[in-house]
Amino acid sequence: MKMLLIIYDVTYDEQVMETLSKCCVTGFTKWEKVLGKGKRSEPKMDDAIWPGYNCAVMVAAEPELESVLLSSLANLLKEIGDKALKVFAWPLEKVI
Repeated sequence: MKMLLIIYDVTYDEQVMETLSKCCVTGFTKWEKVLGKGKRSEPKMDDAIWPGYNCAVMVAAEPELESVLLSSLANLLKEIGDKALKVFAWPLEKVI
């Protein structure tokens, strides 16, 4: 099982949430206003100097879901551009 952290520009919230729905993701945690800076992007601090912000969604994915979701998110990334979405994955050892 993997834990996936999906961070994306708020502009693409509808597309990301639709992708999760199409992949039959039944559980997730979502943060609506995430500030920060990526390696290849400008800061997003939701202020006059660095406008904009991101959203973040965390999903615990079984192996079957993981491959489908990662594939679907990779397709979405091609559509919206590589600065608008990032997915991080790491092993999830236990859920209590």
